[in-house]
Amino acid sequence: MVVGTGAVVVTGGAGGMGAAIARALIVFGPLILADLDTDRLEPVRRDLADAGASVEIAVCDVTKDADVVALGERVGALGGLRALAHTAGLSPQMADGRTVLDVDLVGTARVLDALAPHAGPGTAAVCVGSIAGYADLAPELDPLLDDPLAGGFLDEVAARLTVPFDGTIGYVLAKRGVMRACERLSGPWGRQGARIVSIAPGLIDTEMGRLEMTDSEIVTALIKATPIKRPGHTPLPGSVRDIAALVAFLCSDTASFISGCDIRIDGGLIGSGRIPPPEHHNPLAQRRLEAPAEGNKTRSPLTKSSVADRDRNLLQTRRLLDGDE
Repeated sequence: MVVGTGAVVVTGGAGGMGAAIARALIVFGPLILADLDTDRLEPVRRDLADAGASVEIAVCDVTKDADVVALGERVGALGGLRALAHTAGLSPQMADGRTVLDVDLVGTARVLDALAPHAGPGTAAVCVGSIAGYADLAPELDPLLDDPLAGGFLDEVAARLTVPFDGTIGYVLAKRGVMRACERLSGPWGRQGARIVSIAPGLIDTEMGRLEMTDSEIVTALIKATPIKRPGHTPLPGSVRDIAALVAFLCSDTASFISGCDIRIDGGLIGSGRIPPPEHHNPLAQRRLEAPAEGNKTRSPLTKSSVADRDRNLLQTRRLLDGDE
């Protein structure tokens, strides 16, 4: 077992999730908090320094090559990469689909590409995805998401869609792409002695999570559908502490055989909608098993029946909640 050394990078470090993860990773090495805004980063830096952390800040826009390259160079100067917690991203309500896909998937690819040369034995990278990545997509879309740094990537995605390229669609595609990237890169990272995983949070109480509550009917239904009930956890059942604890575990040597996979942290929301428990009738799962989308045999990429209008969940993959309202 090899315990890595070097810098611990937390992107989105000014956000609630990023700050909580950074605090949980203090023991792993010197911290670099990366985000867009120095004014928001500085209070987090001070708080972590007061807790005994060695911490610096880096202004980094993941859509700008120069910013991401500079981040990689700083990691190299600190002796390499011990851990990455990549939380930077946009939610569906924050931008149009093209922008969300650029930040959440292309930006992730840029960060991983810049930091990979600094990964070595004991390095762990954790990319924050979403349960949105489990949406039902036309199979032909998946390979399209596997080369986000290719020229014309965003244009090609837009050309292949048969529904409006809104924030929700961009988010679903991005989070699927992040999951696939962490699976695909487990080989090359593993050859360097490093690990890479994605995690898929469910309903987590963050500023971004609350923004999505503008569609309160859907969020209420999702909360109801989440099997794990947590009295006192309001308005959303998951917390940044849950995410931080999982990331800290995945970056630890205890998790040294975990790589190339996605780990859901959603209170059972996705799993409970997939297979009906044998002792109970489950109309949600029954409908998923018995009623494929109309026209499925000739479905074009991301048709309305596959994602946009058919079902009712937070990210327009509403099939998860059919029959459970």
